[in-house]
Amino acid sequence: MTFDALPFLILCLCISWCSGQPADLIEVEALVKKWAPLVWLSPDEQYMPMSVGEYLKNVNVVDSKGNQVQIPWNQDLPKINTKQLYLIPKSEPNGTNSFILGRNPSQYPVSIYAVVTYCTGPQSSTTTRGVDTNTVYDNKENGLHFHVSYWLFYPYNEGKEVCFLGRVPTLKIFNTCFGQKKSIGNHLGDWEHMSLEFDGKPYPDKLFLAVHNSGAYYTWDEKQKYFRHEKDAEKPIIPLPKVPPILKTQGGHPVIFSATGSHGLWASPGEHAYFRVPKLTDQNGYGYPWKTWNNIEIYHLGQGSLPLWMAFKGKWGNPKSNCMLWQKLDLCEYTEGPAGIIRTNKDFYCYS
Repeated sequence: MTFDALPFLILCLCISWCSGQPADLIEVEALVKKWAPLVWLSPDEQYMPMSVGEYLKNVNVVDSKGNQVQIPWNQDLPKINTKQLYLIPKSEPNGTNSFILGRNPSQYPVSIYAVVTYCTGPQSSTTTRGVDTNTVYDNKENGLHFHVSYWLFYPYNEGKEVCFLGRVPTLKIFNTCFGQKKSIGNHLGDWEHMSLEFDGKPYPDKLFLAVHNSGAYYTWDEKQKYFRHEKDAEKPIIPLPKVPPILKTQGGHPVIFSATGSHGLWASPGEHAYFRVPKLTDQNGYGYPWKTWNNIEIYHLGQGSLPLWMAFKGKWGNPKSNCMLWQKLDLCEYTEGPAGIIRTNKDFYCYS
């Protein structure tokens, strides 16, 4: 154990003695908050994030035919197949007060949602004063092994402007479109996330940063105090070009950048290309700081109840519409809203 980790561990144990909660849960939550990201929203961002509770007050649940379905979010969800459901605005979103503009997190409290998955622990019994503090981090067999995904929610995703020749997307020539420009990829609701893997130490071993339908893995460099790019996600749907090699930290918090409109997450500011034909890029920079640890809701899978909205398996936005070419290519003016945050595919998996 490093010297600077000792005060942190002692503080966690003191809190657990006073609260009567399991020490491991207290320690995990302290680590989750300590490593929550600093998210820089783009200086040109119009569509800010929003807490889930406020979003749900502004949308109706509908089926694939547009028929409204009553979902009591404050009660158990009805026994229906929610996979076939969508969320659409209660009224036409327009004007400067529209909910789809979200809330500036540097001015308003906006929640993020941390979902913890355990590989070992937490222990169900409360800690006693006789606990050996070295056990928690130094004993490989009994240390805290868990993953945490930090989920950020935005009420609206702004699409990209694409050049079309007829119904076929094409490249610009000398930055000029000789066809017709169309906006594709707009949708209501937008979940983005970053994940960390803790392997029995008071700092993460690895970080996964989601970028649209793909992402990149980074490894923690304890000496340099930053994350170093290791590899891209396996078999990504959208192959990523070269990603930033270093992901820095500030005050122990990973520093990530949310792209204008699309909210794709990157490890550095600037312009990042993520699709070749048609050419699609993300722009981001130092606009509005989102200190996510100030408003974080932590949920432990298998350790207590989850909020009812996590049981909703439908889309967190509208169905597809105004599609060009084959609908499954997602070349639509409005693509489907995203799935919820309890998903089958994981960024990290436990090992034996």
